[in-house]
Amino acid sequence: MKTLTPIILFLSLLIGLSSCGSTRIPTTTLSTPPPNPEPLTRSLFNFEGRSISEDDIARILSSEIQLPDTVRLAILNYSSSSVNRYYSSYWSNEEFLKLQQSFIDIFKNKLEANGKVKRVILMPKLMIGNNPNIFTLRESAVRLQADLFLIFSINSDIYYRYKVFKKDEAKAYATAEALLMDVRTGIIPYSEIVTHEKQVTKDNTIDLTDQDTQKRAENGAIQMTLEDLSSRLNRYLLEK
Repeated sequence: MKTLTPIILFLSLLIGLSSCGSTRIPTTTLSTPPPNPEPLTRSLFNFEGRSISEDDIARILSSEIQLPDTVRLAILNYSSSSVNRYYSSYWSNEEFLKLQQSFIDIFKNKLEANGKVKRVILMPKLMIGNNPNIFTLRESAVRLQADLFLIFSINSDIYYRYKVFKKDEAKAYATAEALLMDVRTGIIPYSEIVTHEKQVTKDNTIDLTDQDTQKRAENGAIQMTLEDLSSRLNRYLLEK
């Protein structure tokens, strides 16, 4: 019986060591995840240093933007028009000025029908100066007491095809880029790029020249693009 004593002691030692190791459970695995951060209510972007701290980056990326039930929306057409080549002295041409206003009205009419948008404010380019940046644009929106700031630009071009035995055709495309800024925080929660094409055939009853056909195609492409863009923005605001 004495020969069994070392074996018994050895087995008892193994059992003791294994039981001690199994009880060492790291307490970190039992901890609960941290609560969600509070919604942002102010800007964390530093204008002077043009930099963001690591803590602020983490907070911005993990936070949600909460919009008011009703908002005041400022709109700015930031683009230089690509259709002014069709108009002589376009800065004082009545038809050209009405056309530019119609582009703004597409957004204005669509958004004013949205129950979330309490007021649409058109921002004059006089407010933004010659070299605006994202910080000065935000300050301009603040001066208008806007909750949201929509900035959009349009780029368009024309392709004209001459035909011998058929009527000439003009095909145009237009691309609109837009971003929506939450003025209180400086965050851009929504951005969009939309492109559409428009093809028309020369109509001798309304097109006195080939240029009239081109102008009709390009204006049509721009209007289609802005209608689509404003519809997408409208849906986004209704979902927030």
